[in-house]
Amino acid sequence: MKPILLDCTLRDGGNQNDWQFTPTDVHTIVSTLDAAHVDVIEVGYRGGSGSRASATAGPSAHCTPEYLAALPDVSHAELAVMVVPTVCPVSAMADLGDSPVSMVRIAAYPWNIDGVPEYVRAVRALGLKAGVNLMAVSYTTLDQLATIAETVASEMPDVFYIADSFGALTPDDVRQRIELLAERLPIPLGIHAHNNLGLAAANALAGLDAGVGWLDASLGAMARGAGNLATEQAAAFLTAWPKYETHADLPLVCEAAEYVAEQVLPRPMTVRRAEIAAGINDHHFYFQDRIDKISARHGLDPWQVGRRIGAARPRKVLDETVEQVCRELAADEQELTEGRQA
Repeated sequence: MKPILLDCTLRDGGNQNDWQFTPTDVHTIVSTLDAAHVDVIEVGYRGGSGSRASATAGPSAHCTPEYLAALPDVSHAELAVMVVPTVCPVSAMADLGDSPVSMVRIAAYPWNIDGVPEYVRAVRALGLKAGVNLMAVSYTTLDQLATIAETVASEMPDVFYIADSFGALTPDDVRQRIELLAERLPIPLGIHAHNNLGLAAANALAGLDAGVGWLDASLGAMARGAGNLATEQAAAFLTAWPKYETHADLPLVCEAAEYVAEQVLPRPMTVRRAEIAAGINDHHFYFQDRIDKISARHGLDPWQVGRRIGAARPRKVLDETVEQVCRELAADEQELTEGRQA
């Protein structure tokens, strides 16, 4: 099999540098990945990120017509943008049909997936390919995922991705979800894997074995928290493993990754306590700093607080969410203490 490799450095990688890619960065990344025959290059968000609002975000956070017009010509790769319906209205996509972009990926959480079919129709009306990314797939049960598949099937996209947004899935989790979706959706499936538990590559391979045909990756793993599957590592295992094939020229992909490591990344990607805690507790990485600070203020164990937050599956990164959990845990501990003393 020959999986489709999609690089999302300029989109998801922007979580690391506030999307402050210089024109030279954009030109180098796109041109080198195109020369390396990477299948799809996602050049940013149209209309902003749904998970991190920023007043100082750089050009790839918005993909204005001027930004898209300045992209270098490509000979091999398709260009894509991502839209998040909660921050990008349908009308904001109207000019994309006249841009270098040939694909729009629509990213939604399980709780707002109902709005996706309208966006798929709008993208198709522009003459573009439509992809759908289900974010926070770890927050869905298999029954809920089956219902989501029904919604997606009402206006079938060209590819449907599961995104392990919190890096919480194991290979067994991935196989279960992909096998369920493969039974219900007669379209290509993809996986966007985060590396909080060190399982991004293992989860990608589990997905491929279960029926995935598209892989997301970013150069140097550049993305929030522990980062994504690294594009150069994906190209490497697809090249090395005889049962897979790839268009990608591995030395050129590595050249692009070296550029990002040396010229773009503000700091090396790491998988340390904060990243692992977010993955094992199954919550958004942007919660972790707040969990640490607020837990310390209450004299509570941040791992225990994080566990309860992940179990509650909160939709927003708010201090009040963490405060409420801390109050509940403190009350529980007080009740236990009083029970022992009685």
